[in-house]
Amino acid sequence: MRPSPQNTSSIHSVQPIDLVPEINIHLTSFDQKEYRQLIDARGSSIKRVVERLKSTLELSKALDAGCGVGFFSQTLAECGLSVCGIDGRTENVREARHRFPDIPFEQGNIEERTILELGRFDLVLCFGLIYHLENPMVAIRNLRALTEKCLLLESMCLPEEGPAMLLRAEPRQEDQSMSEVACYPSEGSLVKMLYRAGFGKVYRVIPLPDHDDFRETTEHARRRTVLLASVVPIDIAGFRLIPEPNETHDPWTKKPVRSATLPQRIGRFLASPARRKYITLANRARRIFPDMPIPLRLPFGAWWLAEKSALDHELIYGEFEKMETEFVKKLLRSGMTVVDAGAHHGLYALLASKRVGRNGKVIAVEPSPRECKRLERHLRLNRCSNTELVSCALGENPGETDLFLVDGTQDWCNSLRPPAVDVPVRTVRAAVRRLDDVLAKSGVTRVDFMKLDVEGAELSVLHGARNLLQKEPRPAILAEVQDKRTEPWGYAAREIIQFLIRMDYGWFAIAAKGALLPISCDQETYDANLVALPLERTEEILELLGQK
Repeated sequence: MRPSPQNTSSIHSVQPIDLVPEINIHLTSFDQKEYRQLIDARGSSIKRVVERLKSTLELSKALDAGCGVGFFSQTLAECGLSVCGIDGRTENVREARHRFPDIPFEQGNIEERTILELGRFDLVLCFGLIYHLENPMVAIRNLRALTEKCLLLESMCLPEEGPAMLLRAEPRQEDQSMSEVACYPSEGSLVKMLYRAGFGKVYRVIPLPDHDDFRETTEHARRRTVLLASVVPIDIAGFRLIPEPNETHDPWTKKPVRSATLPQRIGRFLASPARRKYITLANRARRIFPDMPIPLRLPFGAWWLAEKSALDHELIYGEFEKMETEFVKKLLRSGMTVVDAGAHHGLYALLASKRVGRNGKVIAVEPSPRECKRLERHLRLNRCSNTELVSCALGENPGETDLFLVDGTQDWCNSLRPPAVDVPVRTVRAAVRRLDDVLAKSGVTRVDFMKLDVEGAELSVLHGARNLLQKEPRPAILAEVQDKRTEPWGYAAREIIQFLIRMDYGWFAIAAKGALLPISCDQETYDANLVALPLERTEEILELLGQK
């Protein structure tokens, strides 16, 4: 996120970065699946905080320090602030300028005093940067010097109560340290550094972003925090004052481990949101009835019976593929026909069924007999009379083959190739059919949308759907394009991209709120859910999404 000292001594001495006059974005690590939910959750919190502070503090001018490719700079601009972004990597600045041409972006090192030549800003935003730096205290002093009114800071934090810091080796990747070493602070350490840098008050943002990294789970302690450091006191709801932590004991003295008392546990329970209370009680009941499913109401209105898979965990404690499901919600209309290839337990099939209504149709294709049982249960529970379940695998060559079933929580890794998992795997026989044949048997002559998530078999499925892909009107496709899935099949994920380009499709990344951004299609590797649109329908589909 920052330039190395030997390469940058002043933000004004850096060679200008040429703008590339192309219409497509270049997929970066920030566009990968693991990042997007986190980016969306943090963006929602930024908007909430700015809305609360803007009029009270009269905020107008903002700086996004460590802006990456500009997602949060755009968020600040959408809040009505005049914003500029800085980042240490030339390639990030170039991509940010390309994606958001109305926002000025510069290359700069937050650990160098030359960064102060930028001036002062009402609001400084620094998300996902501090814990990648060698000298976080130096960076925070510079952030203070840039800040006229308040600093909004997000960071990974150690699960320590006091001011502690961990020196870690970090790989020199485009989203990691630029010097292969970084200091990870505790929240207490961040708070102390902010006070010592000269801020008057430090607050924790309440609530924190809606993402597992910002909460305690059964798997991990809270990993991240969001702090507001202000020059003057703030008396606004949503900010909890944190005093400067001080050493109260000898750090070398051993302390007895104390568990929370019953009143403390009850207090935490009563203070938790209603959904959290419900999940806590349901998990308690599971101790007595281990096989009991937990009924969940999904954001789009369908009911889900959560068991113990990884997908169930995602739906219990948050949302799964939020941007993808937002895109599908915005695209689908009453009367449309949808194919869910790799339906698993039916999340997308249920969403599609709700959206296309009685006059529409959903074809849910799933080869695993075990997964089909749960899928059928969800379809019955939600009275999805417009959905047809087809129990088979899809591919280019009809016949029979082994289906590798993954036991345990990772049951979404079932595949026609041996999956790379560290849990038991067994095989069952599964029929393989061409998608064209499945549609013909069901009497389907038009498909408006297809979700394609078949654990590396995507290219084979597309070869078996040539009639569908050549007969207008052709469907929009949401496809998993990941090299780690296609590698067992002996091909690179970019071959999926190239196949549909040859079929006159264009490719798009999914941004916040389900919006589509055209992407560059010449990359060597891919790790994302991407959307392919037939060229002749691109304007029509973008209009449906409200982008025209």
